[in-house]
Amino acid sequence: MNMFCERCKKEIFAYKVCNYCKRKICNDCIKSSQRTSKISKLIICKDCWSDMRRRKAYKSRRVVSAVQKKS
Repeated sequence: MNMFCERCKKEIFAYKVCNYCKRKICNDCIKSSQRTSKISKLIICKDCWSDMRRRKAYKSRRVVSAVQKKS
């Protein structure tokens, strides 16, 4: 079974899920990750890092849903 990174379309064997856009990404597409507790980890991809709202949420260790409308 071939799996592909949903961001860069490279073939991958193991993937991580971005906590902000919920895409399956390879290690090359991970911009940053931090451990929030012993078992949970926050992962942000390079696309979400360029969105300032998501980056601010990542730095304050929160998860923001991907579909929030700006008012």
